[in-house]
Amino acid sequence: MNNLKKAAVLVVTALVMMLAVAGCAKDEKGTSETSEASSSAVAVKNALGEDVEIKSSPKRVVALPVWAAEMAIDLAGTDRIVAVSPWIDDSDVSPLYEKAQEIKERVQSKDAEKILALQPDLVLLDTFNDYDGSLSATLKEAGITVLTLASPVSFEEIADRLDTLSKALFVPEKGQQIIKEMNQRLDAVKQKVEGVEQKVKVLFYEDQYSSDGKSTGMLSAYGKGSTFDAIAQAAGVINVCTAENYSPVSRETVVNEWKPDLIVVPGIWYDGKSSVNDKGAGLIEAIKKDSMLRTLPAIQNNRIIALTEKYRGSTTHYMAYAVEELAKACYPDLFN
Repeated sequence: MNNLKKAAVLVVTALVMMLAVAGCAKDEKGTSETSEASSSAVAVKNALGEDVEIKSSPKRVVALPVWAAEMAIDLAGTDRIVAVSPWIDDSDVSPLYEKAQEIKERVQSKDAEKILALQPDLVLLDTFNDYDGSLSATLKEAGITVLTLASPVSFEEIADRLDTLSKALFVPEKGQQIIKEMNQRLDAVKQKVEGVEQKVKVLFYEDQYSSDGKSTGMLSAYGKGSTFDAIAQAAGVINVCTAENYSPVSRETVVNEWKPDLIVVPGIWYDGKSSVNDKGAGLIEAIKKDSMLRTLPAIQNNRIIALTEKYRGSTTHYMAYAVEELAKACYPDLFN
C-alpha cells in the first residue's frame, strides 16, 4: 500500500508540474502575442483623409505644432520626443513649458535638414506649418513617416486629434483616458450652467492703443469656428460676435450691435521680442478710458477679464480649463 501511495503521489506531482509548465508556456505565448500585437503596424488618417501606416511604436518623434507636441508629451512622455517647436518655450503660452524643457532640440518648418539629421521615425505636422506640402514631401523622400493633421479648434476636434495621436504613438488607452478627463471637466461645467435662463453675452476683444490712448482699431472677429467660440459654448454663454471668423471688426459694431455683458481680453501682449504677462491689465485700463466703449454694459458693470492665456489660447485638452474660468466669471453664484 505504501508503494502504491508513493506511486500515486509521484503521478499527481508529475501532472501538477506538467500543468504548471503548460500554464507557463501559455502565459509566455500570450505575452508574446500581446507584445507582437502592440508592435504591429497601425494606420491613422491624416488631414486629407489618407491612411498613414506606422509600422511600429515610434521612438524618435519630432512634433512641430505646439498643440501636437503638448498632446504627444501627455500621451507618451518626453523620452520618445527628440524635437519640438521653440514656440513651446513660453510659460505664458504653453501649459507644458516645464516638461518641454526635458526635450533638447528645437526645430521649425524651415529646418528640413536639421529634422533629417535627427533621424526621426515619425514627424508630426499640421496644415499650417506644412501649408504647401513641401516639408512633408522632403521628409517622405528620405523615408520618414509623416503625419500631417489640421489644427483643432473645437473640443470634438481636440478629442479626435488625441485619439489619432494616441494610436500613432501606440498608447490608445492613454488617449481615451485624457479624452475622458477633458469631457468630465466640461460636463461638470455643463451641469452647473445648463439651467441658466438669462445667458451672459460675451465678446473676445483684442485691440491695441497708441501712446495717446486712442484705439488703433486692431480688432479681429472671434466668432463661429474660433477656439473662443468653442470655449463660450461650453461655458454656457453667448458669443455675440457674428462677423466672419478673424475678419476685421469696427468698434461701432461692438457698441451699437453686439453690446456684450462681459468682455474677455488677451492676458498677454508682445513687446516685439517676447510675451509680457500683465493679465490683461494694460488693455483693460485702456478700454475703460475709451470714450466710445463707455456705454457698453460690460464697461458700466466693470466686467472685463483676462482668462489664463495658456488655457485660453490652447488648442488642446487644456482649453477645458478656460471653460471653467469663463463660466465662473459669468455665473459666480453657481460656483460658490
